Amino acid sequence: MRPLVLLAAGLFLLAGPLPAIPWPVSIVTAPAAATAAVYVYEKDQTAVPTGVVVGLNRLNRDRGIVATLLEADTVDGTGEIPEQYRPALAAAQVDGLPALVVLSGSTVLSIVKAPTDPDAIARAVP
Repeated sequence: MRPLVLLAAGLFLLAGPLPAIPWPVSIVTAPAAATAAVYVYEKDQTAVPTGVVVGLNRLNRDRGIVATLLEADTVDGTGEIPEQYRPALAAAQVDGLPALVVLSGSTVLSIVKAPTDPDAIARAVP
């Protein structure tokens, strides 16, 4: 075994370090953590179910996720949709209202059409 080690050391000294060998690398990213959940609804078409309010409260209290209600016609003092709600409103309007939109920053993670109970709210948030 010793002669092989000496041979390898000699080759290393003569040839220099071996070139980098590219290994097949799989980059797996962890799913983004939910930071917000917004229940978007149209007050003229539906009321917010009690189960949704309870579910959003649980997200706020137990999981530390900012969970809010957003009436689709909400605007700020300048007549614009508040910046933090723009991605949620746009995503909810694609599938129709009411909808629960789960976000990580401004990235939409999931959309659940018309959840009605606290368990549906909890299942929607990864």
